[in-house]
Amino acid sequence: MTAKGSHFVKGVVMTCISAALFGITPVLASKTYEMGSNALTLTFYRNLMAVPVLLVIMAVRKIPFRLTLHQFLLICAIGAGLRASTTFMLYASYDYIGIGTATTLHFLYPLFTALFCLVLFRQRMGVGKCCALVLAAGGVGCFASFTGNGDLSGMLPGLILAIASSITYSGYMTGMEHTALRDMDATKVSCYMALSNAVAVMMINLPVQQIHFALPPKALLYTFIISICTSFFAFALLQLGIRELGASTAAIFCLLEPITSVAAGWLLLNEAMTVKKAVGCLLVLGAVAAALVAEKAANKKTPDGLTTQKPAG
Repeated sequence: MTAKGSHFVKGVVMTCISAALFGITPVLASKTYEMGSNALTLTFYRNLMAVPVLLVIMAVRKIPFRLTLHQFLLICAIGAGLRASTTFMLYASYDYIGIGTATTLHFLYPLFTALFCLVLFRQRMGVGKCCALVLAAGGVGCFASFTGNGDLSGMLPGLILAIASSITYSGYMTGMEHTALRDMDATKVSCYMALSNAVAVMMINLPVQQIHFALPPKALLYTFIISICTSFFAFALLQLGIRELGASTAAIFCLLEPITSVAAGWLLLNEAMTVKKAVGCLLVLGAVAAALVAEKAANKKTPDGLTTQKPAG
């Protein structure tokens, strides 16, 4: 296996594990909601609880705590400005169009990520990646669960918020690849990103007052597990995956998250596994397979862009 191929495999493994961790946590999240938590509370604690753990790890590994002004501004812009706003807009859209439709629109972010990389950084998309994106869009569409009374004017704010969350998350992934955060230590980025997100969510909470600070011990335990799985492991693995794959390719493999969520809901929460959901899972897996085939074909080319050939005889 070439060095490029080994980096690709490493990136795929890390991104897939990250997606699986993000996908499993909704099972625990639903349990915390039954104990008095809610989306904003979970988002706040999910980020805040990870900070002390990450600070200890940084101290043990002797990672410098200091941030340059440029790094600080990037973390504020990409963390609080894009990632935290993504969470807020996605959760806000639930009140207008329902969780199923909002989540479906949010998971269109691989399309926007590829578009950002193409327009802003002139990253070309081959036929294989285009096929993967089409399959991914079809698969995500199968997860849709449209609700509402059919009043477009009433649904419009939710549609706008959900699509905006997809765009801001695309901006977050693109920013993680094309800024100085790409080469920073993953633990350090995770720590300060979690802190900035917690502060941003707290500011969002000021006018709405939806964070419940007093939760039962069991709810806090579940929230802590979610925090470690997402803000610690999943976030760091995603950063490393983006570093190895690039934002547009990593976004395709991140679509394993809804598959994991569907499977976890079916196995652990006795949620129905419909034919539509099964087809969606197959289409997303097809998108992942197309991305793998496209990368394998790209690895067969020399730096000059010519396809390698076996020597005669």
